[in-house]
Amino acid sequence: MRRALVGLALVAASCGSTSDPKPLPAPPADARIVELQTSMTELLERLDVLNARLERLEQAQESDDSGRAGRPTAAGGTPALRSAELADRYRSAIVLFNRGRFAEARAAFQQIFDTDRTSDLADNALFWIGETHYSAQDYGAASRYYRRVVDEFGDQNKAPDALFKLALTFEKTGDLILARKTLEEVISRYPYSTPARAAKSELNRIKY
Repeated sequence: MRRALVGLALVAASCGSTSDPKPLPAPPADARIVELQTSMTELLERLDVLNARLERLEQAQESDDSGRAGRPTAAGGTPALRSAELADRYRSAIVLFNRGRFAEARAAFQQIFDTDRTSDLADNALFWIGETHYSAQDYGAASRYYRRVVDEFGDQNKAPDALFKLALTFEKTGDLILARKTLEEVISRYPYSTPARAAKSELNRIKY
């Protein structure tokens, strides 16, 4: 009896599975949306690192003597407070960029850079100024800012991205020889970075 019930259950399951409609394949994701999502994910990860640094700074100040902990600096506010304000302005500038308001975003990133050229966000601000020009198809201006990131902040987190995007500006302007040379530089200078992997794929894609 038990064997018969099992057989009926298998038949019923088989019938049910054949009557269910097959799921439709998901539509291909828009490349621009995927790129923005990737950029936002990367941004959030780096902001988490920045927030951790801010917490350490605040803890260090709280452990300091009361006469120095609350004393405003010459620029106004404590260093931790200024860094937090820069981070908020940076987030707002990213939002402007993602909404396609490139001129406003460019001005916001420039203000962030001018406020403190030694901050953790200085190289990011320069890079995103380049991105506003790149998105507006002003590749000459974009390349100048990417180059500044590489030259002035070569050991910072945005340098590999800037060097890779510099190569893409050469592609856009038709200088494929220089583009290839720059892609090879990305791989040699930053071999373990995500842009280095992208550079390898781009080298295979370029036709001479």
